[in-house]
Amino acid sequence: MMIRNLWKTLRTIFPWCLLVLVLSGCGTSLWQAAGAITDDTEQAQQWLDDGWPLLQTGLPLSANLWQMITGTVPTNPYYQMISGFPVLLDQSGKTVRYSTEEEAFYASAFVSDSWKHRFEKVKEMTVSEEVQVILYHTHNAETYLPTAGVSKVSGQNGGVVQAARVFQAALQQKYGIRTVHNTTLHDYPNWNRSYQNSLATVQQLLKSSPAVKAVFDIHRDAGFTSKNPTTTTINGKKAARIMLVIGANHDNWKENLAFARELEAKCNALYPGLLRDNIHIKETGRYNQQVHPHAVLLEIGSDLNTQEEADYALECFAQVVHEVLQEQK
Repeated sequence: MMIRNLWKTLRTIFPWCLLVLVLSGCGTSLWQAAGAITDDTEQAQQWLDDGWPLLQTGLPLSANLWQMITGTVPTNPYYQMISGFPVLLDQSGKTVRYSTEEEAFYASAFVSDSWKHRFEKVKEMTVSEEVQVILYHTHNAETYLPTAGVSKVSGQNGGVVQAARVFQAALQQKYGIRTVHNTTLHDYPNWNRSYQNSLATVQQLLKSSPAVKAVFDIHRDAGFTSKNPTTTTINGKKAARIMLVIGANHDNWKENLAFARELEAKCNALYPGLLRDNIHIKETGRYNQQVHPHAVLLEIGSDLNTQEEADYALECFAQVVHEVLQEQK
């Protein structure tokens, strides 16, 4: 009888002992020793591909344990990224950076083939009275921490939208380029449907303005520990550096890349240092760029940049767009 009672007692307190072990920090070490925590991005992606469904009921026990131990959603690299979890880190020399937010989004919110759109090349590329540039935002909530006090404003238009307003004003008022800036919220209430939502918007915009010459989806990057990699000085004034992003997961991506290279060459000639790194090509991404041959995703600095730096970057970039479009007349 004594042994039976002891066994019942042990069965009762064992889960609580395990919880104490986890909360003490030992749990994470045990997972790491077992290979469940990794700095290997390919390994992390394989775990995602093996099927821990995102934000669904009935998560596997392993996923629930992961979330309990680490405090992060196991199938969403973005949440792990903002929590400082090492799964998305890569290192080059002494500079540690995260994968871009767009890579994290695509890893965590796979969009099924049902959203594929037949590519129709716009034939008329001449300057006219019609809309020539479309600006929109798949992730409207992205903003700039030093200015806004937060990196995201859920359910609102953030700093990237403000920067795009400056972009639109410069294109229209300085260079006579008629520009549509769409501020429809695409990332709220379901952030994981952002690209499906923005696809519907950009398709409708293109239907209304078939002579459009360029389409820009405007974002900002994140995951940096310093703003130095995403900041430059142009004519004595600080500016957020811009990264051009191309998704290669559709048949006509090379046309997007060709346009991005024109922008790159012109920007390097007019404003050396304004662009960050080379054009970023993501083989598994599409970013709605299949809808137009001149569709490019722009990352305007990181969340550590100020609003003023982002605004100035796009004011400068407006001249780049103007001169590239002029050369295509």
